[in-house]
Amino acid sequence: MDGPFELSKVNFVIDGDGHKTAAILPIELYQQLLSLRELVLESGSQSISAEYTFSVKQAVAHGYPTGAKNKPGFMVVKGSTANGGGAESLRPAVLALREQLLAEHVLCRQGNEYEFMRDYQFSSPSSAACLIAGNARSGLDAWLDKWGRSLKDRGYGKKR
Repeated sequence: MDGPFELSKVNFVIDGDGHKTAAILPIELYQQLLSLRELVLESGSQSISAEYTFSVKQAVAHGYPTGAKNKPGFMVVKGSTANGGGAESLRPAVLALREQLLAEHVLCRQGNEYEFMRDYQFSSPSSAACLIAGNARSGLDAWLDKWGRSLKDRGYGKKR
């Protein structure tokens, strides 16, 4: 045995130039690798790279959808910023959430804006977008991936 995996049982397919192009391995090793992959994905979920960005005025926030695609939550990652103040149209629930996040030190006032001191799970992309913008927003339209596609464009929020 070569360690935790029996690498000596792996065979390689080699092309005419001597380059390895594929591997043939026992099913037990394959299953171990799949289990390891799951562990890595689970442990890496805390440091998942933000897939979506929302920029409005001075605020720039990053995050990713969580949960069911038809009714997603939204994780805003540490270092994101939110606009200070707030329009009169901002729902009282969003204002109360902002006060709660300040009290819990999730948000910290930085001049005229706020900064997320740690990742925060919102109940929806819209509640995240409203808090960040300081006014009413559709989160399904506001959050964009690196190609400029919104959550709505990517199929989030659709009823099944």
